[in-house]
Amino acid sequence: MRRLFGILFLLALSSPVSWAHEGSAHVMGTVTEIAADHVVVQTTDAKTVTIKTTAKTSYRTTKEASSRDALKVGHRVVAEVTKDAAGMTASELRFSSVPPKPGAH
Repeated sequence: MRRLFGILFLLALSSPVSWAHEGSAHVMGTVTEIAADHVVVQTTDAKTVTIKTTAKTSYRTTKEASSRDALKVGHRVVAEVTKDAAGMTASELRFSSVPPKPGAH
Protein backbone atom coordinates (compact mmCIF):
# COMPACT_ATOMS: atom_id res chain seq x y z
CA MET A 1 0.00 0.00 0.00
CA ARG A 2 2.83 2.39 0.85
CA ARG A 3 4.42 1.67 -2.50
CA LEU A 4 1.26 2.66 -4.40
CA PHE A 5 0.84 5.82 -2.35
CA GLY A 6 4.47 6.69 -3.00
CA ILE A 7 3.98 6.22 -6.71
CA LEU A 8 0.74 8.21 -6.67
CA PHE A 9 2.37 11.02 -4.69
CA LEU A 10 5.27 11.31 -7.09
CA LEU A 11 2.95 11.25 -10.06
CA ALA A 12 0.70 13.86 -8.48
CA LEU A 13 3.65 16.23 -8.38
CA SER A 14 4.12 15.84 -12.08
CA SER A 15 1.82 15.99 -15.05
CA PRO A 16 -1.00 13.42 -15.24
CA VAL A 17 0.80 12.03 -18.28
CA SER A 18 4.48 11.69 -17.47
CA TRP A 19 7.11 9.93 -19.52
CA ALA A 20 8.42 6.83 -17.83
CA HIS A 21 10.70 4.63 -19.89
CA GLU A 22 11.68 5.40 -23.45
CA GLY A 23 8.53 5.11 -25.54
CA SER A 24 6.19 4.75 -22.56
CA ALA A 25 4.37 7.07 -20.18
CA HIS A 26 2.30 6.93 -17.00
CA VAL A 27 -1.28 8.21 -16.93
CA MET A 28 -2.90 8.82 -13.55
CA GLY A 29 -6.58 9.42 -12.92
CA THR A 30 -9.99 7.89 -12.27
CA VAL A 31 -11.68 5.29 -14.45
CA THR A 32 -14.92 6.66 -15.90
CA GLU A 33 -15.69 3.94 -18.46
CA ILE A 34 -14.64 0.34 -19.12
CA ALA A 35 -15.18 -1.30 -22.50
CA ALA A 36 -13.98 -4.52 -24.08
CA ASP A 37 -10.97 -2.90 -25.76
CA HIS A 38 -10.33 0.28 -23.77
CA VAL A 39 -10.78 2.24 -20.57
CA VAL A 40 -11.53 5.94 -20.27
CA VAL A 41 -9.67 7.83 -17.56
CA GLN A 42 -10.28 11.34 -16.27
CA THR A 43 -6.78 12.56 -15.47
CA THR A 44 -5.88 14.59 -12.42
CA ASP A 45 -6.05 17.77 -14.51
CA ALA A 46 -9.63 16.91 -15.61
CA LYS A 47 -8.75 15.79 -19.14
CA THR A 48 -10.37 12.65 -20.51
CA VAL A 49 -8.14 10.08 -22.21
CA THR A 50 -8.99 6.78 -23.84
CA ILE A 51 -6.47 4.02 -23.24
CA LYS A 52 -6.62 0.91 -25.38
CA THR A 53 -6.25 -2.45 -23.64
CA THR A 54 -5.18 -5.74 -25.19
CA ALA A 55 -4.76 -9.36 -24.16
CA LYS A 56 -1.21 -8.38 -23.14
CA THR A 57 -2.35 -5.67 -20.71
CA SER A 58 -1.61 -6.69 -17.13
CA TYR A 59 -3.70 -5.64 -14.14
CA ARG A 60 -2.30 -5.18 -10.65
CA THR A 61 -3.73 -4.05 -7.33
CA THR A 62 -1.69 -2.62 -4.50
CA LYS A 63 -1.26 -6.13 -3.15
CA GLU A 64 -1.02 -8.56 -6.04
CA ALA A 65 -1.65 -9.41 -9.67
CA SER A 66 -5.28 -8.95 -10.55
CA SER A 67 -7.66 -9.17 -13.49
CA ARG A 68 -9.65 -6.88 -15.72
CA ASP A 69 -12.83 -8.02 -13.95
CA ALA A 70 -11.58 -6.47 -10.69
CA LEU A 71 -11.19 -3.03 -12.29
CA LYS A 72 -14.30 -0.90 -11.74
CA VAL A 73 -15.52 2.56 -12.70
CA GLY A 74 -14.37 4.89 -9.94
CA HIS A 75 -11.03 3.16 -9.35
CA ARG A 76 -8.05 5.46 -9.35
CA VAL A 77 -5.43 4.08 -11.69
CA VAL A 78 -1.85 4.50 -12.76
CA ALA A 79 -1.53 3.20 -16.31
CA GLU A 80 1.76 2.49 -18.02
CA VAL A 81 1.11 3.22 -21.67
CA THR A 82 2.88 3.38 -24.99
CA LYS A 83 1.85 6.08 -27.42
CA ASP A 84 1.77 5.85 -31.19
CA ALA A 85 -0.17 7.41 -34.05
CA ALA A 86 -3.26 5.37 -33.09
CA GLY A 87 -3.29 6.60 -29.47
CA MET A 88 -2.29 5.11 -26.11
CA THR A 89 -2.15 1.40 -25.31
CA ALA A 90 -1.79 0.12 -21.74
CA SER A 91 0.86 -2.43 -20.89
CA GLU A 92 -0.15 -2.31 -17.19
CA LEU A 93 -3.00 -0.85 -15.14
CA ARG A 94 -2.39 -0.52 -11.38
CA PHE A 95 -5.28 0.25 -9.04
CA SER A 96 -6.27 -0.03 -5.39
CA SER A 97 -7.37 -3.34 -3.94
CA VAL A 98 -10.11 -1.39 -2.13
CA PRO A 99 -13.27 -1.10 -4.28
CA PRO A 100 -14.29 2.44 -5.22
CA LYS A 101 -17.13 4.05 -3.31
CA PRO A 102 -20.47 4.13 -5.14
CA GLY A 103 -20.70 7.22 -7.32
CA ALA A 104 -16.96 7.86 -7.02
CA HIS A 105 -16.42 9.15 -10.53
